[in-house]
Amino acid sequence: MQFIKKYWLYASILIAVIAVIITYAVKPALFDFILKPSQRTIYERNFNDNPEKLKRWNNLLSIASKDQVTINESTAERVVTTSQKPFTAGYLINLQLGEVLMSTVDSQDSWILEARDLDGDLLQDAQLQNDSLILNYKSDKNIKVRIILQAKLETESTTDFKIYTLPQYNFPVAGKDNTAIQSFWGASRGGGSRSHEGNDIFASKGHPVVAITYGTISSIRNRGLGGKQVWVKDYDNGYLHYYAHLDDWIVNEGDMVWSGDTLGYVGNTGNAKNTPPHLHFGIYKNGSAVDPKPFIWKTQVPANAISLPQLINPRANGFAANLRTEPSSSSDILQDLKTAPVTIIGNTGNWYHVRTSAGLSGYMHKSVLVEQ
Repeated sequence: MQFIKKYWLYASILIAVIAVIITYAVKPALFDFILKPSQRTIYERNFNDNPEKLKRWNNLLSIASKDQVTINESTAERVVTTSQKPFTAGYLINLQLGEVLMSTVDSQDSWILEARDLDGDLLQDAQLQNDSLILNYKSDKNIKVRIILQAKLETESTTDFKIYTLPQYNFPVAGKDNTAIQSFWGASRGGGSRSHEGNDIFASKGHPVVAITYGTISSIRNRGLGGKQVWVKDYDNGYLHYYAHLDDWIVNEGDMVWSGDTLGYVGNTGNAKNTPPHLHFGIYKNGSAVDPKPFIWKTQVPANAISLPQLINPRANGFAANLRTEPSSSSDILQDLKTAPVTIIGNTGNWYHVRTSAGLSGYMHKSVLVEQ
């Protein structure tokens, strides 16, 4: 009898497993809330009965994964996709610790937007929110990221696409901005014996110093180079925030604080006694100081790009017709296209984003493109 009970238990488990496998094979969407597949994976289910179409789709990803277009500043681009010429492009950006990588595309669910590492592994994909795809990615280290924007097949769309960064935190001195930072990470200190491990943010004595995120007051001190100082632990990320040279503080150890809460006031205590009042602001990770600038440097969301004339059959004009990595005449030249034909896939400012017949992507100034 005991043997029979065990037999039926094992048989029941086996039947349940088989049922789950069959259900997943037939209707994988039922498991999405558990497995959380990428938007690309979900879209590729449409090609289960059309392997040639899936191959075409994946070939487009391979093309974008080799693009050398580089983003060094916030950018906005007007991009175009058609059923005959589906849009695909890759954009390289150096993301610093403390920055949040943002990328958006106005969409009616016609696009796949992703952040990948240089090995091609997916870091994060964008999610559809209010008819726009929004990518929001941050890393715990400096990293080079390739953003992939790919149109779904057989779609027609002209849309606005943006790449920019935001600081992870708010600014630590109330009402001030980037211009108040007058000494940065790495500046010489002590006659060259040490380097500056923070940012000095200048304001009048008594100006409020504020928490930049949710956290807990881990320490309050009045000693050494920092004089009167407050340390805040950010439990979400594990960083310690260091506020030094304060004139005074109004918090206690163990207090919980929220972004914008006043911690104390700008002063010139410690080794700043002979300098104008300022806040020395630092961030520590695993006991070591890191550059706080990317964490707090205020940035702006770029405005939408204005469309340039859509040339029907464009080609290079043969005179300094350079294909560049960025929409700038000082950026690296990928190739002199001479009189080669190109396909326009977007534009930003006075620059067209184009792709050559060999699949090379880059930017060309509008003055070096003509109709064939």
